[in-house]
Amino acid sequence: MELPHLQSGGAVLWLLVATALGALVALYAALSRKGRTEDQARAYLAGFTYVLSDDPDAAIAELSRVAELSSQTLETYFALAALFRRKGDLERAIRLHTNILLSRGLSTEVRRRAQLALARDYRQAGLRDEATATLERALREDPEHPEALLLLRQVYEDARAWARAAEVEARRVPRGSGGQEVLAHLLAAESRALVASHQVPEALAVAERAVALCEASADAQLALGEARLAAGQGPQAAGRLQAAVTLEPELAPRAVRLLRSALPPDVVERFLRERSGEAGEPFALALALLARQRGQVNEAIDQLKRLVERAPRLWEARRELGALLLEYDRSEEVRADYQEILGTLGQPALAFGCSACRQKVLEHQFRCPGCGAWDTVRRGPTAAH
Repeated sequence: MELPHLQSGGAVLWLLVATALGALVALYAALSRKGRTEDQARAYLAGFTYVLSDDPDAAIAELSRVAELSSQTLETYFALAALFRRKGDLERAIRLHTNILLSRGLSTEVRRRAQLALARDYRQAGLRDEATATLERALREDPEHPEALLLLRQVYEDARAWARAAEVEARRVPRGSGGQEVLAHLLAAESRALVASHQVPEALAVAERAVALCEASADAQLALGEARLAAGQGPQAAGRLQAAVTLEPELAPRAVRLLRSALPPDVVERFLRERSGEAGEPFALALALLARQRGQVNEAIDQLKRLVERAPRLWEARRELGALLLEYDRSEEVRADYQEILGTLGQPALAFGCSACRQKVLEHQFRCPGCGAWDTVRRGPTAAH
Protein backbone atom coordinates (compact mmCIF):
# COMPACT_ATOMS: atom_id res chain seq x y z
CA MET A 1 0.00 0.00 0.00
CA GLU A 2 1.54 3.26 -1.12
CA LEU A 3 0.52 6.41 0.71
CA PRO A 4 1.97 9.90 0.46
CA HIS A 5 4.18 11.20 3.25
CA LEU A 6 3.25 14.79 3.97
CA GLN A 7 5.88 15.46 6.63
CA SER A 8 6.88 19.02 7.26
CA GLY A 9 10.61 18.25 7.57
CA GLY A 10 12.57 19.22 10.63
CA ALA A 11 9.64 20.72 12.52
CA VAL A 12 7.77 17.42 12.55
CA LEU A 13 10.92 15.47 13.48
CA TRP A 14 11.59 17.72 16.45
CA LEU A 15 7.95 17.46 17.51
CA LEU A 16 8.17 13.68 17.42
CA VAL A 17 11.45 13.70 19.33
CA ALA A 18 10.00 15.98 22.01
CA THR A 19 6.95 13.74 22.30
CA ALA A 20 9.20 10.69 22.54
CA LEU A 21 11.47 12.12 25.23
CA GLY A 22 8.57 13.21 27.41
CA ALA A 23 6.84 9.88 27.01
CA LEU A 24 10.02 7.91 27.68
CA VAL A 25 10.69 9.66 30.99
CA ALA A 26 7.11 9.49 32.18
CA LEU A 27 6.54 5.90 31.16
CA TYR A 28 9.84 4.57 32.46
CA ALA A 29 9.02 6.08 35.84
CA ALA A 30 5.48 4.68 35.72
CA LEU A 31 6.74 1.20 34.87
CA SER A 32 9.15 1.33 37.77
CA ARG A 33 6.48 2.55 40.23
CA LYS A 34 4.18 -0.28 39.18
CA GLY A 35 6.86 -2.87 39.71
CA ARG A 36 7.32 -3.70 36.05
CA THR A 37 10.47 -5.62 35.27
CA GLU A 38 13.50 -4.00 33.77
CA ASP A 39 13.05 -6.19 30.69
CA GLN A 40 9.57 -4.76 30.09
CA ALA A 41 10.86 -1.20 30.33
CA ARG A 42 13.71 -1.97 27.98
CA ALA A 43 11.34 -3.61 25.50
CA TYR A 44 9.17 -0.50 25.51
CA LEU A 45 12.14 1.82 25.05
CA ALA A 46 13.42 -0.32 22.19
CA GLY A 47 10.00 -0.34 20.57
CA PHE A 48 9.74 3.44 20.76
CA THR A 49 13.18 3.74 19.17
CA TYR A 50 12.03 1.57 16.27
CA VAL A 51 9.01 3.82 15.76
CA LEU A 52 11.17 6.92 15.56
CA SER A 53 13.44 5.15 13.09
CA ASP A 54 10.46 4.43 10.81
CA ASP A 55 10.20 0.74 11.64
CA PRO A 56 6.88 0.26 13.47
CA ASP A 57 6.78 -3.45 12.62
CA ALA A 58 9.99 -4.00 14.54
CA ALA A 59 8.61 -1.80 17.30
CA ILE A 60 5.56 -3.96 17.81
CA ALA A 61 7.64 -7.12 17.55
CA GLU A 62 9.76 -5.81 20.41
CA LEU A 63 6.71 -4.89 22.44
CA SER A 64 5.22 -8.34 21.83
CA ARG A 65 8.00 -9.77 23.98
CA VAL A 66 6.21 -8.16 26.89
CA ALA A 67 3.46 -10.39 28.23
CA GLU A 68 0.96 -7.52 28.58
CA LEU A 69 1.13 -3.97 27.25
CA SER A 70 0.62 -1.43 30.00
CA SER A 71 -2.02 1.27 29.57
CA GLN A 72 0.74 3.89 29.50
CA THR A 73 2.43 2.14 26.57
CA LEU A 74 -0.80 2.00 24.61
CA GLU A 75 -1.63 5.64 25.30
CA THR A 76 1.74 6.69 23.97
CA TYR A 77 1.32 4.67 20.79
CA PHE A 78 -2.20 5.94 20.23
CA ALA A 79 -0.98 9.49 20.70
CA LEU A 80 1.91 8.98 18.30
CA ALA A 81 -0.36 7.44 15.64
CA ALA A 82 -2.77 10.36 16.01
CA LEU A 83 0.14 12.73 15.51
CA PHE A 84 1.17 10.90 12.34
CA ARG A 85 -2.38 11.17 11.00
CA ARG A 86 -2.65 14.86 11.84
CA LYS A 87 0.61 15.54 10.00
CA GLY A 88 -0.54 13.56 6.97
CA ASP A 89 1.83 10.61 7.46
CA LEU A 90 -1.02 8.15 7.03
CA GLU A 91 1.11 5.13 6.22
CA ARG A 92 2.77 5.25 9.62
CA ALA A 93 -0.56 5.81 11.38
CA ILE A 94 -2.08 2.82 9.58
CA ARG A 95 0.87 0.55 10.34
CA LEU A 96 0.89 1.51 14.02
CA HIS A 97 -2.84 0.94 14.49
CA THR A 98 -2.71 -2.29 12.50
CA ASN A 99 0.12 -3.65 14.59
CA ILE A 100 -1.53 -2.61 17.84
CA LEU A 101 -4.48 -4.76 16.78
CA LEU A 102 -2.06 -7.69 16.25
CA SER A 103 -0.72 -7.39 19.79
CA ARG A 104 -1.68 -9.96 22.39
CA GLY A 105 -3.83 -9.34 25.44
CA LEU A 106 -5.82 -6.32 24.20
CA SER A 107 -9.02 -5.59 26.10
CA THR A 108 -12.26 -5.21 24.16
CA GLU A 109 -12.25 -1.46 24.79
CA VAL A 110 -8.69 -1.00 23.52
CA ARG A 111 -9.33 -3.21 20.49
CA ARG A 112 -12.40 -1.17 19.56
CA ARG A 113 -10.48 2.07 19.97
CA ALA A 114 -7.72 0.81 17.67
CA GLN A 115 -10.26 -0.35 15.06
CA LEU A 116 -11.96 3.06 14.98
CA ALA A 117 -8.61 4.86 14.78
CA LEU A 118 -7.52 2.60 11.91
CA ALA A 119 -10.79 3.25 10.08
CA ARG A 120 -10.20 7.00 10.41
CA ASP A 121 -6.72 6.55 8.96
CA TYR A 122 -8.13 4.65 5.99
CA ARG A 123 -10.88 7.21 5.45
CA GLN A 124 -8.46 10.13 5.46
CA ALA A 125 -6.25 8.23 3.02
CA GLY A 126 -9.20 7.71 0.68
CA LEU A 127 -9.12 3.94 1.21
CA ARG A 128 -12.86 3.55 1.63
CA ASP A 129 -13.03 -0.21 1.09
CA GLU A 130 -10.47 -0.79 3.83
CA ALA A 131 -12.26 1.65 6.15
CA THR A 132 -15.57 -0.10 5.50
CA ALA A 133 -14.11 -3.56 6.14
CA THR A 134 -12.51 -2.39 9.41
CA LEU A 135 -15.75 -0.87 10.66
CA GLU A 136 -17.81 -3.88 9.65
CA ARG A 137 -15.48 -6.10 11.68
CA ALA A 138 -15.98 -3.82 14.67
CA LEU A 139 -19.74 -3.87 14.23
CA ARG A 140 -19.85 -7.65 13.99
CA GLU A 141 -18.43 -7.66 17.50
CA ASP A 142 -20.62 -4.78 18.73
CA PRO A 143 -23.52 -4.19 16.29
CA GLU A 144 -24.84 -1.06 18.01
CA HIS A 145 -21.57 0.76 18.67
CA PRO A 146 -22.60 4.41 18.03
CA GLU A 147 -19.18 5.74 17.03
CA ALA A 148 -18.55 2.90 14.60
CA LEU A 149 -21.98 3.40 13.03
CA LEU A 150 -21.39 7.14 12.67
CA LEU A 151 -18.00 6.64 11.06
CA LEU A 152 -19.36 3.97 8.68
CA ARG A 153 -22.16 6.32 7.66
CA GLN A 154 -19.61 9.05 6.93
CA VAL A 155 -17.52 6.68 4.81
CA TYR A 156 -20.61 5.85 2.75
CA GLU A 157 -21.39 9.56 2.44
CA ASP A 158 -17.88 10.19 1.12
CA ALA A 159 -18.57 7.54 -1.54
CA ARG A 160 -22.00 9.05 -2.27
CA ALA A 161 -23.51 5.67 -1.43
CA TRP A 162 -26.61 7.35 -0.06
CA ALA A 163 -28.80 4.27 0.31
CA ARG A 164 -26.18 2.47 2.40
CA ALA A 165 -25.54 5.60 4.45
CA ALA A 166 -29.27 5.86 5.14
CA GLU A 167 -29.40 2.21 6.25
CA VAL A 168 -26.57 2.80 8.72
CA GLU A 169 -28.14 6.02 10.03
CA ALA A 170 -31.44 4.21 10.57
CA ARG A 171 -29.55 1.71 12.74
CA ARG A 172 -27.76 4.50 14.59
CA VAL A 173 -30.89 6.56 15.31
CA PRO A 174 -33.93 4.26 15.40
CA ARG A 175 -37.27 5.76 14.41
CA GLY A 176 -39.16 7.23 17.33
CA SER A 177 -36.00 8.23 19.18
CA GLY A 178 -35.83 11.71 17.63
CA GLY A 179 -33.01 13.23 15.61
CA GLN A 180 -34.19 12.10 12.18
CA GLU A 181 -32.85 15.18 10.35
CA VAL A 182 -29.70 13.53 9.00
CA LEU A 183 -31.62 10.46 7.83
CA ALA A 184 -34.01 12.78 5.97
CA HIS A 185 -31.02 14.43 4.25
CA LEU A 186 -29.62 11.04 3.25
CA LEU A 187 -32.94 9.89 1.83
CA ALA A 188 -33.26 13.19 -0.08
CA ALA A 189 -29.81 12.59 -1.59
CA GLU A 190 -30.77 9.01 -2.45
CA SER A 191 -33.96 10.25 -4.14
CA ARG A 192 -31.99 12.69 -6.32
CA ALA A 193 -29.59 9.92 -7.32
CA LEU A 194 -32.56 7.75 -8.34
CA VAL A 195 -34.04 10.60 -10.40
CA ALA A 196 -30.67 11.04 -12.12
CA SER A 197 -30.66 7.33 -13.03
CA HIS A 198 -34.27 7.58 -14.32
CA GLN A 199 -35.76 5.50 -11.50
CA VAL A 200 -38.53 7.99 -10.81
CA PRO A 201 -41.07 5.78 -9.00
CA GLU A 202 -38.37 4.61 -6.59
CA ALA A 203 -37.22 8.22 -6.13
CA LEU A 204 -40.76 9.27 -5.23
CA ALA A 205 -41.07 6.55 -2.62
CA VAL A 206 -37.75 7.46 -1.00
CA ALA A 207 -38.52 11.20 -0.96
CA GLU A 208 -41.94 10.56 0.56
CA ARG A 209 -40.28 8.54 3.29
CA ALA A 210 -37.89 11.44 3.95
CA VAL A 211 -40.77 13.90 4.38
CA ALA A 212 -42.66 11.44 6.58
CA LEU A 213 -39.61 11.15 8.84
CA CYS A 214 -38.97 14.89 9.08
CA GLU A 215 -41.62 17.19 7.65
CA ALA A 216 -39.61 20.21 8.77
CA SER A 217 -36.68 19.23 6.53
CA ALA A 218 -36.35 21.69 3.65
CA ASP A 219 -34.07 19.20 1.91
CA ALA A 220 -36.68 16.43 2.08
CA GLN A 221 -39.43 18.75 0.85
CA LEU A 222 -37.23 19.93 -2.02
CA ALA A 223 -36.34 16.36 -3.00
CA LEU A 224 -40.00 15.36 -3.05
CA GLY A 225 -40.83 18.39 -5.21
CA GLU A 226 -38.04 17.46 -7.62
CA ALA A 227 -39.17 13.84 -7.77
CA ARG A 228 -42.75 14.87 -8.47
CA LEU A 229 -41.61 17.16 -11.25
CA ALA A 230 -39.65 14.28 -12.74
CA ALA A 231 -42.83 12.22 -12.57
CA GLY A 232 -44.77 14.93 -14.41
CA GLN A 233 -46.76 15.86 -11.30
CA GLY A 234 -46.35 19.64 -11.52
CA PRO A 235 -49.29 20.75 -9.34
CA GLN A 236 -48.34 18.28 -6.58
CA ALA A 237 -44.70 19.37 -6.81
CA ALA A 238 -45.53 23.05 -6.33
CA GLY A 239 -46.65 22.73 -2.72
CA ARG A 240 -43.51 20.82 -1.74
CA LEU A 241 -41.22 23.32 -3.47
CA GLN A 242 -42.97 26.23 -1.77
CA ALA A 243 -42.68 24.44 1.58
CA ALA A 244 -38.95 23.92 1.02
CA VAL A 245 -38.33 27.57 0.22
CA THR A 246 -40.41 28.69 3.19
CA LEU A 247 -38.46 26.43 5.53
CA GLU A 248 -35.08 27.49 4.06
CA PRO A 249 -35.21 30.89 2.30
CA GLU A 250 -31.64 30.42 0.98
CA LEU A 251 -33.13 27.89 -1.43
CA ALA A 252 -35.22 30.57 -3.19
CA PRO A 253 -32.72 31.43 -5.97
CA ARG A 254 -32.04 27.76 -6.64
CA ALA A 255 -35.75 26.90 -6.68
CA VAL A 256 -36.90 29.55 -9.18
CA ARG A 257 -36.54 27.33 -12.23
CA LEU A 258 -38.21 24.44 -10.43
CA LEU A 259 -41.12 26.62 -9.35
CA ARG A 260 -41.56 27.86 -12.91
CA SER A 261 -41.81 24.24 -14.05
CA ALA A 262 -44.64 23.67 -11.59
CA LEU A 263 -46.54 26.99 -11.62
CA PRO A 264 -47.37 29.89 -13.97
CA PRO A 265 -44.77 32.70 -13.80
CA ASP A 266 -47.25 35.17 -12.29
CA VAL A 267 -48.02 32.77 -9.46
CA VAL A 268 -44.31 32.23 -8.81
CA GLU A 269 -43.72 35.99 -8.75
CA ARG A 270 -46.58 36.56 -6.33
CA PHE A 271 -45.29 33.82 -4.03
CA LEU A 272 -41.75 35.28 -4.02
CA ARG A 273 -42.99 38.82 -3.40
CA GLU A 274 -45.12 37.68 -0.49
CA ARG A 275 -42.05 36.08 1.10
CA SER A 276 -39.56 38.82 0.24
CA GLY A 277 -40.63 40.95 3.17
CA GLU A 278 -39.88 38.10 5.56
CA ALA A 279 -36.53 36.79 4.32
CA GLY A 280 -35.27 39.69 2.22
CA GLU A 281 -32.17 39.10 0.13
CA PRO A 282 -32.64 35.49 -1.09
CA PHE A 283 -36.17 36.24 -2.31
CA ALA A 284 -35.09 39.54 -3.88
CA LEU A 285 -32.40 37.66 -5.79
CA ALA A 286 -34.94 35.01 -6.79
CA LEU A 287 -37.25 37.72 -8.17
CA ALA A 288 -34.41 39.09 -10.30
CA LEU A 289 -33.64 35.60 -11.61
CA LEU A 290 -37.30 35.09 -12.41
CA ALA A 291 -37.37 38.37 -14.37
CA ARG A 292 -34.33 37.24 -16.34
CA GLN A 293 -35.87 33.85 -17.10
CA ARG A 294 -39.01 35.62 -18.34
CA GLY A 295 -36.91 37.72 -20.73
CA GLN A 296 -37.33 40.94 -18.72
CA VAL A 297 -33.64 41.80 -18.87
CA ASN A 298 -33.83 45.50 -17.96
CA GLU A 299 -36.08 44.72 -15.01
CA ALA A 300 -33.67 42.01 -13.84
CA ILE A 301 -30.69 44.38 -14.11
CA ASP A 302 -32.49 47.11 -12.18
CA GLN A 303 -33.50 44.69 -9.44
CA LEU A 304 -29.97 43.33 -9.14
CA LYS A 305 -28.46 46.82 -8.97
CA ARG A 306 -30.84 47.76 -6.16
CA LEU A 307 -30.02 44.54 -4.37
CA VAL A 308 -26.25 45.10 -4.69
CA GLU A 309 -26.63 48.62 -3.33
CA ARG A 310 -28.62 47.32 -0.39
CA ALA A 311 -26.40 44.27 0.25
CA PRO A 312 -22.89 44.93 -1.17
CA ARG A 313 -21.53 41.60 0.13
CA LEU A 314 -24.19 39.53 -1.61
CA TRP A 315 -21.76 37.99 -4.09
CA GLU A 316 -24.47 35.96 -5.83
CA ALA A 317 -26.20 39.18 -6.88
CA ARG A 318 -22.92 40.66 -8.13
CA ARG A 319 -22.22 37.52 -10.13
CA GLU A 320 -25.64 37.56 -11.76
CA LEU A 321 -25.43 41.28 -12.47
CA GLY A 322 -21.99 40.95 -14.04
CA ALA A 323 -23.13 38.01 -16.19
CA LEU A 324 -26.17 39.93 -17.41
CA LEU A 325 -24.19 43.07 -18.27
CA LEU A 326 -21.60 41.03 -20.15
CA GLU A 327 -24.21 39.01 -22.00
CA TYR A 328 -25.98 42.13 -23.22
CA ASP A 329 -22.76 44.04 -24.00
CA ARG A 330 -23.22 46.87 -21.51
CA SER A 331 -19.46 47.15 -21.12
CA GLU A 332 -19.34 50.57 -19.47
CA GLU A 333 -21.56 49.37 -16.68
CA VAL A 334 -19.47 46.23 -16.36
CA ARG A 335 -16.31 48.28 -15.90
CA ALA A 336 -18.00 50.49 -13.34
CA ASP A 337 -19.32 47.51 -11.43
CA TYR A 338 -15.98 45.69 -11.34
CA GLN A 339 -14.18 48.89 -10.34
CA GLU A 340 -16.31 48.85 -7.23
CA ILE A 341 -15.52 45.18 -6.69
CA LEU A 342 -11.78 45.94 -6.88
CA GLY A 343 -12.25 48.30 -3.97
CA THR A 344 -13.52 45.44 -1.81
CA LEU A 345 -10.54 43.12 -2.33
CA GLY A 346 -9.26 41.71 0.94
CA GLN A 347 -12.71 41.88 2.48
CA PRO A 348 -15.03 38.87 2.88
CA ALA A 349 -16.30 37.75 -0.52
CA LEU A 350 -17.99 34.46 0.37
CA ALA A 351 -21.24 34.76 2.21
CA PHE A 352 -21.46 31.19 3.52
CA GLY A 353 -19.34 29.25 5.95
CA CYS A 354 -19.41 26.05 7.97
CA SER A 355 -19.77 26.51 11.71
CA ALA A 356 -18.09 23.14 12.31
CA CYS A 357 -14.86 23.44 10.29
CA ARG A 358 -14.93 27.16 9.32
CA GLN A 359 -14.57 26.41 5.61
CA LYS A 360 -15.82 29.11 3.24
CA VAL A 361 -18.53 27.93 0.87
CA LEU A 362 -19.69 29.55 -2.36
CA GLU A 363 -23.39 28.88 -1.89
CA HIS A 364 -25.88 27.38 0.48
CA GLN A 365 -25.51 23.62 0.91
CA PHE A 366 -27.09 21.19 3.33
CA ARG A 367 -23.81 19.29 3.81
CA CYS A 368 -20.43 20.97 4.24
CA PRO A 369 -18.12 19.94 1.37
CA GLY A 370 -15.15 20.23 3.70
CA CYS A 371 -15.95 18.27 6.85
CA GLY A 372 -19.17 16.54 5.75
CA ALA A 373 -21.27 17.89 8.62
CA TRP A 374 -24.98 18.41 7.99
CA ASP A 375 -26.86 21.68 8.54
CA THR A 376 -23.76 23.68 9.47
CA VAL A 377 -23.46 25.90 6.37
CA ARG A 378 -24.97 29.31 6.97
CA ARG A 379 -24.77 32.83 5.65
CA GLY A 380 -23.16 35.14 8.12
CA PRO A 381 -19.98 36.07 10.00
CA THR A 382 -18.62 32.49 9.92
CA ALA A 383 -17.80 32.85 6.25
CA ALA A 384 -15.59 35.84 6.90
CA HIS A 385 -13.02 33.93 8.95
